Amino acid sequence: MSGKLSKRLENRGKRLLNALLLKLLPRPEGSQLPENFGKILVLRLDQRIGNGILLLPLLRAIRESRPEAQIHLVLHAPVSRLIENYTRGLVDVFWRYDQARLLANPFRFVQWAWRLRRERFDLILSSHNPDNFSLSQALLGRWCRPKLLVGFRWKESPQYYHLAVPSSAEKHYSDAQLDLWRQFDPHVKLQWGGLEVAEPLVKEKFAEWNLSFPENRALLWLGATGDKVIPPHLLAFLYEQIRKQTGLEVQPALGPADRALLERLPGWMREKTVLWNRDLEDTAVFFRAHRLFVSGDTGPMHLAVALGLPTLTLFVSSKMEQYGYHDGEHHFALRLSGTEADREQIQKTLRRLAGRVHHEH
Repeated sequence: MSGKLSKRLENRGKRLLNALLLKLLPRPEGSQLPENFGKILVLRLDQRIGNGILLLPLLRAIRESRPEAQIHLVLHAPVSRLIENYTRGLVDVFWRYDQARLLANPFRFVQWAWRLRRERFDLILSSHNPDNFSLSQALLGRWCRPKLLVGFRWKESPQYYHLAVPSSAEKHYSDAQLDLWRQFDPHVKLQWGGLEVAEPLVKEKFAEWNLSFPENRALLWLGATGDKVIPPHLLAFLYEQIRKQTGLEVQPALGPADRALLERLPGWMREKTVLWNRDLEDTAVFFRAHRLFVSGDTGPMHLAVALGLPTLTLFVSSKMEQYGYHDGEHHFALRLSGTEADREQIQKTLRRLAGRVHHEH
């Protein structure tokens, strides 16, 4: 069965299940805001690494607003381990969601779900896209029977939540996630970053990998999916301009899922490109050793920002307003137009980043 057909059947099944549940499942009764926030669960079952990393501002906002609360997190296992290892005091209890392992054994999944339910959460925030609805998350949230279940307002979602929050896909994704918490602290502001990798660990790992430590290097991440790939005609220009405008050496790299892109690269760049094939925690260490991160719109870009690296992101087709980072100082996002103006914008932006890169060094 083709992937597209399988996906269509899956979506049709979800629609039928949703229609049935809307008739059978009682709407949650109105609930007052908890007097205290003893236990808060942030819930996300999505397997995309970038979207998991984009939850960091929400977790930081909750911790700063309610330092006394016990914060739990259900998240895709690799991202969960990343946050557990490279943050301090942000989350108290991690519930690593290893979907393949849990769903392969229904008894194991039921045990996991029962343990989650026994926590008796005061508040559950169901984190999903603000312009979408996750039926699986809503059902798991209902199963846990919290005092208050909160998610985004989208189509039938108010039938499942105590509180359905309006937000928008026209704002940055992390800022939209903060809307879930603004119901309790309306003054929270978006703060990027949050992951900390100690320099001694970086040097230790590079020695373990038998790699030379990149003292003065930018990372040019070539990997991306579909129409998010940086246009091939810009690659040589981008490589040379990073060197010329910032004075940094350039390390091209991509992940194993993007191996096919190697064949599209000029021969000289293919020889210089690292095929990075380690887990997410090691990838964070690898990224942290560099001084600048340049890429298209791709999950690793969110990791670079969370690590505090200066970034330049080139957007080809996806929504720059929703997924781009642009503060005019530390992070820059450019929409490629396919014209000569692209080159001028890249040169100008790299010159501005050069001052930031050398200042932080």
